[in-house]
Amino acid sequence: MEIALYGRAGLDIYEKVHYSRDEHVEEVRQILSWLPSRVERVLDIGCSAGLHALEFARAGYEAVGIDAERFAVGRAQRRGRREGLPVRFRTVDITRSDLAKLGRFDFAYSLGNVLSHIAKPEVPGVLRNVRALLRPDGILLFDLLIKGSPSRTRVRDDYHRIFWQRTLDEGSGRIVMDGRFVEFGVSQRFEVWGYSVEEANRLIEAAGFEPDGVSDRLDFATEAAEESSLFCLNFRARPKAGRRRGAGRPDPRRVLDTPCPRHIR
Repeated sequence: MEIALYGRAGLDIYEKVHYSRDEHVEEVRQILSWLPSRVERVLDIGCSAGLHALEFARAGYEAVGIDAERFAVGRAQRRGRREGLPVRFRTVDITRSDLAKLGRFDFAYSLGNVLSHIAKPEVPGVLRNVRALLRPDGILLFDLLIKGSPSRTRVRDDYHRIFWQRTLDEGSGRIVMDGRFVEFGVSQRFEVWGYSVEEANRLIEAAGFEPDGVSDRLDFATEAAEESSLFCLNFRARPKAGRRRGAGRPDPRRVLDTPCPRHIR
């Protein structure tokens, strides 16, 4: 049976597959291992049903989550109300909406390959809009699917019991993903966009950011391995203007050295 990527059935399976072991808790803790203590206000771009944003709120941050899918945002809002966490969730299409009304942020992040689901011609504008939301010493974190050289056509995710078949158009970077979720007996098919590290860094710089690290770990404890062996990578960037104070100094109260499994949104 094939299910839609978004909507009730797709979201239920997505969360059971990727977050039933509290993976979102570990991912946020890895980010906190390097996030400066001055950060107060965070933006989750493509928040889905709010797991990461709510975890940031539990850690004492003022969090805002945005997503284009109304059903997912509704679930996030209900979770926030149940737990009494003051997280603002909004239905927002980042390719079309005016983001300025969200205010300014110290940290913006986008996990689950959200940007790889946006057509390549639209991504530069999205990054520029995000840049405008960040304070001069702000930080951006996002992940992207990697094309690889040579490209990986088959990816086996034993941790989540998913088998992916990838078909890549080398010229455009367009990737057709066919996934089989063994535990649930369902499959998904969707299109995304893959990048090389060089392409990603060009995007970062064109949007007014400085590249500040690339890794297959969210704690950025190690540099990225060869692109041909990777499925996705994490990129960190900072606004070019107003070089920040105390950048990159981890808060010693927040340390985790356990790597997290990666996933596709």
